[in-house]
Amino acid sequence: MTLTEEDMRRSSLATRLAVCGAAVAALAAAWLPAGVHAGTTVTLYTSESLDKVNEMKLDFEKLNPGATLNIYRSGTQVVISKLQAEQQAGGMQADILWMADIDYFEDLAKKDLLMAYDPAGTDKIPSKFKYDGARYHEVRLIFNTVAYNTLRVKTRPTSWRDLADPQFKGKVGVASPFYSGAAFSTLGTHMTMPGLGWDLYQKLKANGVVVEQANGTVAKKLATGEFHVVSVVDFMVRGDKAAGSPVDHIWPKEGAILVPTPVAILKNAKNVDGAKAFLRYLYSAEGQQLFVKQGYVPVLPGIQGPAGMPSEKLEIVLTDQAYIGKNREDLKAKYRQLFELK
Repeated sequence: MTLTEEDMRRSSLATRLAVCGAAVAALAAAWLPAGVHAGTTVTLYTSESLDKVNEMKLDFEKLNPGATLNIYRSGTQVVISKLQAEQQAGGMQADILWMADIDYFEDLAKKDLLMAYDPAGTDKIPSKFKYDGARYHEVRLIFNTVAYNTLRVKTRPTSWRDLADPQFKGKVGVASPFYSGAAFSTLGTHMTMPGLGWDLYQKLKANGVVVEQANGTVAKKLATGEFHVVSVVDFMVRGDKAAGSPVDHIWPKEGAILVPTPVAILKNAKNVDGAKAFLRYLYSAEGQQLFVKQGYVPVLPGIQGPAGMPSEKLEIVLTDQAYIGKNREDLKAKYRQLFELK
């Protein structure tokens, strides 16, 4: 068969295009951060808000061309059940975990199932946010605090004890510690804080506190004025305030309680390099700035916090996991009895 001049031109063009494509692919692969390769797929199991995690996925993939973040998202207990079932079937399928159950992370660390990893450039982050030798990490900060409706409350609260002020009788809301991990962490930590303990909760009972299921419900009823003061997670209040609701929150003088929501890399991860890259991203200036945009307090020093932060000094109270772990069932029983919950 004899090639025509047109055939030779087409062959030459195809060759040039193939070479060009290979060069572009090589350039893209070379551009990726160390440890992240074109075609990398990272699997994240999380209980975080899906809309916010999807924003992080888009940003991570934009900064890491060719990498893909696959997300499995459900409630914390559902995610844990899935991981336990996978482990029994031969191995967990996630590369990286991000959930609001620090007890579970402690258990995984004790079983040597988490990888210690302290990303370069994060030395300015306080070590108290890198648990158990950097096996699991706080990558942004959420607090349980006191919030109020600015139309219903004329004098700004200053303390956790203001929730028991008789002027708010029947107008105080809290989330259930049997549903909300943040509420349970707050209950347990209040027990170890001077001047609070069960005395605070007995006074809340006398003040007609309403126990709702979730923080979202508490925040919504605060915004409508059904509740005047509440115990709730901080970022929800700032979000409602930014949307125009007459709400605000304080940093209590006794301290705002950190709600642990750790991130960890599994030791048997199929894509360790990709998981490390995602953790580095969460700690990066870009990741921290997106957290601020989403209304969270950044963990990286030097990053300005979100709009709507209180003017008071933020005193951070770490959740007392040792106390909670030892007294979990007793806390549940006493709370159930005090508030006559089924």
